[in-house]
Amino acid sequence: MKTSSGAKQPTKRASGSERSGPRRKNGSAARGARIAGGFKIGRESFAAISAIEGLHLTAEMERAFREFDRKGLSADERRKAIIAKYCK
Repeated sequence: MKTSSGAKQPTKRASGSERSGPRRKNGSAARGARIAGGFKIGRESFAAISAIEGLHLTAEMERAFREFDRKGLSADERRKAIIAKYCK
């Protein structure tokens, strides 16, 4: 955008709430909403997409994810546990 003098003006950047897409009344993102440059999908949706690509969780991996849920681990704690187990 140029001013009347021909100088370029900086473009306005969207705030976090404008970028993140539709929100629910409680402030959480609506299901399937665009979240900061991507889409957030659930575990079942991800598994269905992965199955099309021929990727499936082993029984051992499914047990590990159920255990993560039972323990209430954060995403960071889950990543650390997966790295510790599979990246030896």
